[in-house]
Amino acid sequence: MSTDSSASVRERFIAAFTSRERKLGLTLGPGLVWLLLFLLAPLTFMVVVSFVSVNEAYAIVWEPTLDNYTGLFSGSGPFWETPFFDALLLSYGIAAVTTILCLVLSFPLAYFLARRDDRVFKIVIFLVLLPFFTMYLVRAYSWLLMFGPSGVINRTLIKLGLVSGPVSLFNFGVPAIVVGLTHAYFPYMLLSLYASMEGLDFSMFEASRDLGASRFEALRDIILPLVLPGMISGGLFVFVPSLGAFITPRFLGQGKVLMIGQLIESRITELYAIDYGSAASMFIVVSIVVAFALAFRYVSIEDLGGA
Repeated sequence: MSTDSSASVRERFIAAFTSRERKLGLTLGPGLVWLLLFLLAPLTFMVVVSFVSVNEAYAIVWEPTLDNYTGLFSGSGPFWETPFFDALLLSYGIAAVTTILCLVLSFPLAYFLARRDDRVFKIVIFLVLLPFFTMYLVRAYSWLLMFGPSGVINRTLIKLGLVSGPVSLFNFGVPAIVVGLTHAYFPYMLLSLYASMEGLDFSMFEASRDLGASRFEALRDIILPLVLPGMISGGLFVFVPSLGAFITPRFLGQGKVLMIGQLIESRITELYAIDYGSAASMFIVVSIVVAFALAFRYVSIEDLGGA
């Protein structure tokens, strides 16, 4: 009797999840809950706070206002001379240069790997990802030791007699930040490009060469259009985190460079200006949305995966 009862309970439990709607809910439910709790809820809170104010007692005043946004560009001079505009423009520039540098450096390597066997791919990818087995903070600190007037690079150049004193290019600042960010996000671009190239039929490239096309023409007309989805997805994976980077600019900028992430962090930690920080963060959010909108205009969401 108990056996029949247990079997009946088991059958009812299984039957409860046999319908297509319930299977879909069981599959998507945990992901949707995670998305709501850890992405949409904080984002909604940030949007709301950007339109309210914080009083001297650090309490939120729930009265709608645009002062946070106008305050970003207010100052004694024109808006393009305000600290926020300078930090935002500099962040765009550094993120763009980092993305281009990652693309230029990873494209030849991805092309090389796509034309080799799996053994070569595994070895190269292992060497590329080996530094990433450590914490991001440790990797940023290692670049801190490389740059600066007394850093490893300048000391080595001086010992070799190539220069008589520290080279400003290898000092802390924008070049050091670009190098650090390029090193941090290079694998994302490489793997995105490799995913697009791995399934290509390179006989088309050889055929175009046989028909008289130069290597540049074959690359431009055959390879680039086919790997464009990988270039765009890799660009998003590099540009978006570079735009809001905080640790790398703080370590390698050494107070000489102020990116948007540092500006937001300083206002929140020093003044608890979460209203100002939320309004400033909205520019990063909008930039990300625009970047994805432009990407989806040229490729589909399936193509962004490199398929």
